[in-house]
Parts: sequence; C-alpha cells; structure tokens
Amino acid sequence: MKTVVASVILVLLGIGSAAYITEGFEVVTSEQARRLDISRRQPVVPDVRLIDQSGHAHRFGEWVQEQNKFVIVDFIYTNCQLLCRALGSEFQQLQRNIIERGLQSRVHLLSISFDPEHDSYAVLGKYADHLLADPDVWTFATVDKASELDVLLQTFGVTVIPDQQGGFQHNAALIRVSPTGKLLRVTNYDSGDQLQFLNELAGSN
Repeated sequence: MKTVVASVILVLLGIGSAAYITEGFEVVTSEQARRLDISRRQPVVPDVRLIDQSGHAHRFGEWVQEQNKFVIVDFIYTNCQLLCRALGSEFQQLQRNIIERGLQSRVHLLSISFDPEHDSYAVLGKYADHLLADPDVWTFATVDKASELDVLLQTFGVTVIPDQQGGFQHNAALIRVSPTGKLLRVTNYDSGDQLQFLNELAGSN
C-alpha cells in the first residue's frame, strides 16, 4: 500500500513539475513559451531608429502610430538562401491579398533586416524590387545603429546566431502589431493565421 501511495505522489509531483515548466501545459518548447509570453504581455515596439529601403529614417514606435494600421512584421537578412525566401513568398501572398481586398489603409507589411552591416538601404531596395514589393504595402528596413538591434530582437522574441559561414541561424515567425504599437500575436509563417486575419478584416469592412 505504501508503495502505491508513494508512486501516486511521484506521479502527481511529475505532473505538477511539467505543468510549471510548460506554463500549465500551454507550451512545450522555449519558442512557444516566447510567443505565449508576447501575446500575454503585449509589449510596445521599441522606439529604435529604422532606415527604410528608400533611405528614410523613422522612429519605429512613431512610425507605427503614424501609419495607424496593423503591421505584420518579419525578420530577415538578404543573403539568406532558405528560410527568408519562404518568408518572402509568404509576404508576397499577403501583399497580393491586401491589394485584392483593398486593405492598404488597414494593414502594412514590414520586413526588418537583422544584418545592418550588409543590408544597407540600397541593398534592401534591390531586394524589395526583386520581391516585387509595393512600397505602399510592404516596407523593408534595418536599424540605423547596430547597438539598437538587441533590444529590437529581444522585444520581438527573435533569436539570431551567426553560423560562422557569413550567415545566421534564426527563428522565423510573423508578428502582428496593433496600430498603437503593441505586439499582439506571433505565428508560424506558414500557419495561415495572418491570411485568416486579413479575411476577418475584409469581412468587417
């Protein structure tokens, strides 16, 4: 009997520990934990200085509020050969849907490079042209000062690790920002969630 009771206690302790580690079984990985934390806290975008593909400077927080739109953000670098291409394809699809549904006044796309040393505004401009980005719908930018990059990545939950071959390993997600500058939701780039969001916006017109 004592053995059975001890076994039950150990099982309950194990379940309790698992619930604590996974925040009540809501998350399994550290990536999911970051995303859940952002959705719960809804941090404000840091007021770092961004340079867009036309060479214009913007304070991130001020720019979002001036746009007065939802902004869907991804993080890329132009020399990326795999993941960033998938992100670019996803944004091309979102851009197409935004234009077709007449949502230009309500949603904007923003691709931020975390490689300011290479991705100057001129490089970003060529990259935007290659992806057929409409500047009225889709902006490319990078930080003006590399020293401001860390706070930007930390706020958005983006992990970037140099791969020692001139590139980077990084997580990929689409982050929805409110017109007031709060981070609302983080989703997989291929989940279809942001496209569903556009459908909902179009239906509310």
